[in-house]
Amino acid sequence: MKLLEFFSKEEQHQGNFVTTLILILICFALWGFTNDIASVMVGAFSRIFALDMTQAYMINVASFMGYLVLSIPIAIFIQRYTYKKGVILSLSIYAAGILLLLPAMGWGAFHGFLLAYFVMTCGSAALETCCHPLIYRMGDLKNSIFRLNLAQSFNALGACIGMLVAISAITKKLSKTPAEVRMEMPKAQFEILKHSDLNIIIQPYLYVAAVIILLIVLIGITKFFVHQKENQRDKPGDAFRRLLHVRNYREGLIAEFFYIGAQICIFTYILVYGKHLFMTEGMEALDAETLVSRYSMGAFIIFAGMRFLSTWLLAFISPGRLLSAMAIIGTLAITGSIIFTDRNGLYCLLVAHGALSMMFPTIYGMALRGVGDDIKYASAGLTMTVFAGAVIPPLQAAIIKWGKDMLGLSAINMSFIIPLLCLTVVIYYGHTGYVRHNITHDYES
Repeated sequence: MKLLEFFSKEEQHQGNFVTTLILILICFALWGFTNDIASVMVGAFSRIFALDMTQAYMINVASFMGYLVLSIPIAIFIQRYTYKKGVILSLSIYAAGILLLLPAMGWGAFHGFLLAYFVMTCGSAALETCCHPLIYRMGDLKNSIFRLNLAQSFNALGACIGMLVAISAITKKLSKTPAEVRMEMPKAQFEILKHSDLNIIIQPYLYVAAVIILLIVLIGITKFFVHQKENQRDKPGDAFRRLLHVRNYREGLIAEFFYIGAQICIFTYILVYGKHLFMTEGMEALDAETLVSRYSMGAFIIFAGMRFLSTWLLAFISPGRLLSAMAIIGTLAITGSIIFTDRNGLYCLLVAHGALSMMFPTIYGMALRGVGDDIKYASAGLTMTVFAGAVIPPLQAAIIKWGKDMLGLSAINMSFIIPLLCLTVVIYYGHTGYVRHNITHDYES
């Protein structure tokens, strides 16, 4: 089956179709790359600035806040202007956030990096709000979820590369001096070590900034083929009132929110789970961290590979059915991670990683069914659900911090009941989405 069959044949005859598609797919890979570097930076900043993990987690909070703040403004912007101008503006904000890392390093304060990551993620949120409906509109609506999964496969590929860079080019080169030792250092020595580590962190970002600037130039000189078919004059408030009357969209927002919560929980706490497991086997803390980072890298590779496989499966299986099936596999795998107290539990989390792979773009595409010309605002609302990453993981962290064993299982094992419960919401949405699209054809009730 030819790939371009899933795109509009009419638009393929326009001169820059393939060029535009490639540039947009690069954008998908780009925010996957930088978003996953940010998640690894929590531990690095904790050590560099001698912070506790709660303070260092503010990097993630600052990142997720960008999705809450800029998704709707950029939707208003592209509603008034064009997708192309929206993508250029988003990339410009993205590059500005990266370049803010330079004065942040000169200032030497953690708050400067929080600001840089916040601006960076505002650009990422804006880019997602532009690119998802753009891909969705590239052809027949019946193939829209396939296109979203295909584009998100490049996002997962970018995330893998980002994780590889984070491990090989950043964390391996950073000083292993623990935070408690740094706190005892003379101020001058502490500042020298801090500056050296921060310089290591910033270097890969500067290369990304160069790529973004080149991408802005290429997009600027490329004529986009997509036609603006949606109403240009509608007020955001009117659009969101209409959207909230579409039950399929409302439930899609809820499902996406809980999926994101489950994803961030598993992505984040697999490191805690693995380290605890390996230390109970008798490993030293540093050796356990090194080994679990390899498992984490493997999880990202599985995630990316399964996203490509799921995209292929969507050519034959209804999105709702595949979504429910993957969510059921995910819940069974997470149940295994709770019950098993040996490496089988860690293997279960790797399976859960793979099961999660197709959920974000599939829920996204299913939720957009029935929204009509309000697609840009609908996309903004779905992008904002990424803020769940700042809300749900702290619930799992609270169980871990509680630290009490239950039924012979550690608090770390039991904490995975949080992503387990989240995925039950996804199972429900996959089933109801299948019924609406394939049986009742009713998205509003």
